[in-house]
Amino acid sequence: MINFTNINILFEIGSFKVHAWGLMFVIAFIISFLLILREAKKQKIDSRHIYNIGLYILLGSLIGARLFYVIEHLPFFLQDPLKILLVWQGGLTSYGSLLAIFFVWLYIRKQKDLSFSKILDIMAPYIVLAFAITRIGCFLRGCCGGIATDLPWAVNGKHPTQLYESIYSMIIVFILLRLKKIKKAGKKTRFKILLNKKGAMFLYFLGMYSFFRFFNDFLRVYETFFFGFALSQWIALGIFVSSMVLLIKTRSSFAIWKIKDSVKFVKKIRAESEKRLLRRKIE
Repeated sequence: MINFTNINILFEIGSFKVHAWGLMFVIAFIISFLLILREAKKQKIDSRHIYNIGLYILLGSLIGARLFYVIEHLPFFLQDPLKILLVWQGGLTSYGSLLAIFFVWLYIRKQKDLSFSKILDIMAPYIVLAFAITRIGCFLRGCCGGIATDLPWAVNGKHPTQLYESIYSMIIVFILLRLKKIKKAGKKTRFKILLNKKGAMFLYFLGMYSFFRFFNDFLRVYETFFFGFALSQWIALGIFVSSMVLLIKTRSSFAIWKIKDSVKFVKKIRAESEKRLLRRKIE
């Protein structure tokens, strides 16, 4: 077992306190935003849009993530409702931050030169990267911890579920960047059909993250359960099923288009053959 003393406040400057979780959240946002900005510039997207989207993401993430966290721990916050406002002390649910996507949509729908699905694909790897970094802040603070265990890597006798999430989030980042590289290189792969579809990268992100999160949450401490699962696990199931259905639908649509295109090609070849036969008869 590993003994670790939680670090809530990293340092103080006068009356100003720098919280571990808050600092990691800021670092995660800045790094992810800069990477998104760099990728957007490569794809000839006006930087002005990315700065605006960044603001929408920041506001949406804080509001949504805090809202979901409060719902998950409602009994605790009902005892002291004012603690709902103490966001800098930690306590956000990563699922809730996806509400920022709705804020992004509100902005993009008014912009004629932007594609919502394209922006989502650009952001996908770096959203997960932000999750990975922010969870380190959760670990330092000691929130979002796991159930008791006697495993050798247990931290203070509990599963370090925050670090588990950081690890599998980084794995997802690696996979998404690898798929992105394959798509850019135009390599032939069984995923090519889906990779060429706008929004596919974001759906891969949702599917993989919700899959890992569902199982990781069996090791976390929750106060409220519905039919044996925590609220976050039901959300994970919903996101996973939805993303997979959309991916399958994409593949099915491509398959139908391919069949129709093949039929047209066969008809074209048959028509040309009939013309040749007709010419021979005339000759």
